Amino acid sequence: MRSFVTSLVYLLLVVPCVLATQKFQKVKAAKPNFLLFFIDDIGWGDLGANWEPNIDVTPNLNELSKSGIRFTDFHAGASVCGPSRAALLTGRLGLRNGVIRNFNPRSVGGLPLNETTLPEVLKGNGYNTGMIGKWHLGITKDFHPCSRGFNYYYGLPYSNDMGCVDCDAYNHPQCKKCPQQSGVTNDQAIKCPSYDTALPLYENYDIIEQPANLVDLGDRYVEKATSFIQQAKNKTQSFFLYVATAHTHVPLAYAERFQNSTSHDTRYSDTLHELDDMIGRIMTSLKDNGMYDNTITWFTGDNGPWSVKCQYGGSPGPFLGTWQYNKFGGGSTAKATTWEAGHREPTFVVWPGVIKPNTTTNALTSALDIFPTLLSIAGVGLPPYKEYDGKDISGILTGEYKDGHKVLFHPNSGSIEPGKVEALRYGPYKLYWSTGGIQPSCHYKFAPLLFHDPPLVFDLSKDPAESVPLTTESNPNLNKIISEATKLREDLLDNIKKDNTSIADYSKSSSVIPCCDPTQYYCRCNHIN
Repeated sequence: MRSFVTSLVYLLLVVPCVLATQKFQKVKAAKPNFLLFFIDDIGWGDLGANWEPNIDVTPNLNELSKSGIRFTDFHAGASVCGPSRAALLTGRLGLRNGVIRNFNPRSVGGLPLNETTLPEVLKGNGYNTGMIGKWHLGITKDFHPCSRGFNYYYGLPYSNDMGCVDCDAYNHPQCKKCPQQSGVTNDQAIKCPSYDTALPLYENYDIIEQPANLVDLGDRYVEKATSFIQQAKNKTQSFFLYVATAHTHVPLAYAERFQNSTSHDTRYSDTLHELDDMIGRIMTSLKDNGMYDNTITWFTGDNGPWSVKCQYGGSPGPFLGTWQYNKFGGGSTAKATTWEAGHREPTFVVWPGVIKPNTTTNALTSALDIFPTLLSIAGVGLPPYKEYDGKDISGILTGEYKDGHKVLFHPNSGSIEPGKVEALRYGPYKLYWSTGGIQPSCHYKFAPLLFHDPPLVFDLSKDPAESVPLTTESNPNLNKIISEATKLREDLLDNIKKDNTSIADYSKSSSVIPCCDPTQYYCRCNHIN
């Protein structure tokens, strides 16, 4: 006969674990919905739950993060838009999937067609798939979101600074609006060199507005996301909804009601506040439609803040890249770089009834992990004959284990040999084989390109600002750390050589520039109901 103490221990410890496991298995069997928020150019310090100065700017996000698990050491798969999105949707680094730099309005190609995307796999396994927001993985029909696994698409084909607009929007330097009449040349009307035409807004394969109205875009995205969720309520399918916002990429624009809406009184904080409101309303729709409890909500970003945009860029938090600033007085240490602020992202995941609320993890994790993790939860295997850089971290979500990656590779994302791996994370250590030479910091201060042999090594557990490289005096194990990390990088490169890799087509042609109505100046049209 069991003793009273044994029975009590069983009731208090074993039964809850069994019930939790059963609930996890039940939810997995039900194929939960997936809601993935991918935020543009957001800094680690922009989330108030991470960084106290922004606590009043993101109230909805702060509360939502308390409902699940918040990651403090989560990283994008690259440090600029296109490669980061390709890594997210394939679970593979750019050296494998072929996307090593951004596409633009003249790009003929996109994410290579032999790469399998997350929505393609989920759609093939019974999911209804939708995307709202920025794509940036190709503009021609073969590379369009609806050709790459999404049943529905509403959004911008690339970054919101790759076409002129009519509304008030804020950038540094400030770009002029679209010209209203013919006879005004590009050079006279527009300062920004990337403006080949007006910024298009798509619904499925059709351009419905050109130029897109960025002031109303946040409300439109919420409307479309809410509509998708409401329609999903009436379907027997589970859904995957990917919401990739234009916020907080320049040019900044937001609805008038968010003007001076925070104590910070800046354009950026107003934009961030609207983003917070957007996500709050989408989550309310989930709850109102009775779908919140069976939906996994994942919030993260594509890369860090764009420091060259000065007051229109976000907060890196404590990740300052101080060594470079101290040595050269500038040079970006955020977006487009492999410095910590370039790829460390504010991240949390909510899964009611499965993820313990108000949990924080410092596991080393990546957006590359989203692909294998969601497929694992959906009960779907990884597509064969390819290697993946992400790993299934569903056990971290459920509390079954705590450890993430032992090593994480950070590819170059700027103009210097894009895609090449010259920085990596090894436990608490960050190693750099090159620094600088990419983008200036605010007020256009540059740092020169430097190659480091042996690599610079920082201990992020003690020096998150990356201010003082380790020496053999400060860490007697330094040479061992360098040797082991160097071997891991060599192993990665050997593995990539043996893998089924892809090569993206980066050729350009003016014939592919999106144009709603060629008879109108700057392709103007408005087909929004």
